[in-house]
Amino acid sequence: MATLVVTEALVQCAVGATPSAMTIIGNIIAGEGMIGNISSAIPFVNIEGFSVCSILAAATFGAKTECVPAIESWIPGVPTVLVGEEAALDQTSMLVCDEGGVITIEFPGQIQINAAA
Repeated sequence: MATLVVTEALVQCAVGATPSAMTIIGNIIAGEGMIGNISSAIPFVNIEGFSVCSILAAATFGAKTECVPAIESWIPGVPTVLVGEEAALDQTSMLVCDEGGVITIEFPGQIQINAAA
């Protein structure tokens, strides 16, 4: 069983300096918040930056460079559970940033609502 991701989940980029809270926008609520889907990946809407990006900092010779996530959609999601006609987002999903980072879900925002994978 996969734990679904809801509003206030905590996500982290492998090359970012700090974790970020996730904001889910929608109208499907379960347990402690709105459930995300694989399209819940809009920079600065669903996912704030991760402070400083170490890959971008290396490219600028160590200058602190703000993280601006260059992302598309979460993979793989839970294809057996649809949220707004798209696969639900679960705690094992990840995002690949075009800058070279990988974003993972550190805390799904709740511990109650499970989905059969």
